[in-house]
Amino acid sequence: MILCKQEEARIQLNVEQADWRDDTDDGELEDQELEAHYMYMAQLQENDDNDLTNERELLASLIEKLKCEIDESKNRNKFWKHQRRF
Repeated sequence: MILCKQEEARIQLNVEQADWRDDTDDGELEDQELEAHYMYMAQLQENDDNDLTNERELLASLIEKLKCEIDESKNRNKFWKHQRRF
C-alpha cells in the first residue's frame, strides 16, 4: 500500500521496492484471495454435509426407537385387554 502511494506521488522507488512491486501482481493477489474464499466455502459446505449426515443418522435412530416403543405399547395394550376379559 505504501509503495503504491509512493508511486502515485511520483516518489522514486528503490530497486528492492520496485522488484517487490513487480513481483506482486494484483491479479495474482486477487486469484489467491478468490482461491482462499473458495477453499473456505468448500470447508463450510463439507462441515454442513457432515452435520446433515450426523443429523440424519440421529433421526433414523430416534425413529427406530420410537417404533420399538410404539410396538411395545401396543403389545401391553393387547395384554391388558386380554386380561380384562377374564
